[in-house]
Amino acid sequence: MRQCGSTAVEFALVLPVLVAVLFGAIDGGRLVVSQCMLNYAVIAGARLASVSSTTSFAPVQTAVVAAAPLLNLSTSAVHYQIGAGAADAGFATLTTGNTIRVYSTYNYRPLVFSKLGARTLNASGQIVVQ
Repeated sequence: MRQCGSTAVEFALVLPVLVAVLFGAIDGGRLVVSQCMLNYAVIAGARLASVSSTTSFAPVQTAVVAAAPLLNLSTSAVHYQIGAGAADAGFATLTTGNTIRVYSTYNYRPLVFSKLGARTLNASGQIVVQ
């Protein structure tokens, strides 16, 4: 009989640790998936921007947002830089041989361990215009 009580006490002590590890792994997995999605989205946007038939940045922003639907990015979070120039300045000046960099940020918020705080994820994709 005394062993049944000790088992219940051990279970009560170990259960919160197991639950914390489980949900910590879920939040960690979400963080990694969010970073991978953001990386893929900006690379897809950079590939679209490098095509000479793309004449404005709006389709590139839309492509980046569409490539990462689970992140709920806004088009205002997607930016570009041509060569070493200023950010978001003159997409019409893009010519063959230029390097274009498409980049974005995403504010990741953990579901369970919100006290650890949000993280800002950054990603960029760079390609030479064809």
